[in-house]
Amino acid sequence: MPTKHYHIDRTENSPQIDLDVDNGVMEFIGRSLPHNSELFYSRVYGWLDEYLQSAKGETTVNMRLDYLDTSSSKHIYNIFSRLDAVTAQGRPVKVNWHYETGDEEMAETGKDYESLFKMDFSFIEVEELF
Repeated sequence: MPTKHYHIDRTENSPQIDLDVDNGVMEFIGRSLPHNSELFYSRVYGWLDEYLQSAKGETTVNMRLDYLDTSSSKHIYNIFSRLDAVTAQGRPVKVNWHYETGDEEMAETGKDYESLFKMDFSFIEVEELF
């Protein structure tokens, strides 16, 4: 039987990532500038691809990132691209893009992703992300 919850601990340079298969919730918390982003995100792609094969109902993605390096931005794009593909199959994806008060750069980053995909984005301003 497959694992129903995937988890990566947050470090100084990489985000905590959780995928709750049973409830269709994926969370990214922290900052993303891992030393080897290809290796770091390859696990996430594997989990996501497995999840999307059997996902039913809505998927919710909670983004609580305070920094994304260029390489990580590409991986977030790839993750959103996979999620966006299932919206075309009638499976809704909701993205909750949290950003700290005054962090216009991260708010704009979320808006940039919103302009590229058909998923339902909500922008949530908070005092502290984590």
